[in-house]
Amino acid sequence: MKHLTFTDDAKKRIAKYLSPDKTIVLDFDDGVGPFSAIGNCNLDANYRLIFVKKGMDLHDFDEKVESNIGDIYIKSEPYANIQFENQMEVRFNPKYFTLPMMSPTKGILTENLEIVDLTEPVSTEYSGTHDC
Repeated sequence: MKHLTFTDDAKKRIAKYLSPDKTIVLDFDDGVGPFSAIGNCNLDANYRLIFVKKGMDLHDFDEKVESNIGDIYIKSEPYANIQFENQMEVRFNPKYFTLPMMSPTKGILTENLEIVDLTEPVSTEYSGTHDC
């Protein structure tokens, strides 16, 4: 089973977002799901920890990751599992006020895990083109 550990400093940084009436998802801008409008070709730089109201339709986030802040939902194969390992860690970098997400074998997956607090789904309608 996958596990994501938040260091004590990282937990302090996100404490204000934690609430029993929220669900936590780990997403990246890949064009799949309600939080990704057009996608981005450099997936490893766009990880986001998103807090949403419990009960929100999150059918794209079909895999649960255990963490020391509660369960976190991710998109399963072939999305997040490409880069996500069984043991991951989120740290706090006080110099840059960022949350790097680390992998024991792949190193830094993102220099700053973006924190997003949403209570309503975002519009994902996009009429333009996107090409890498």
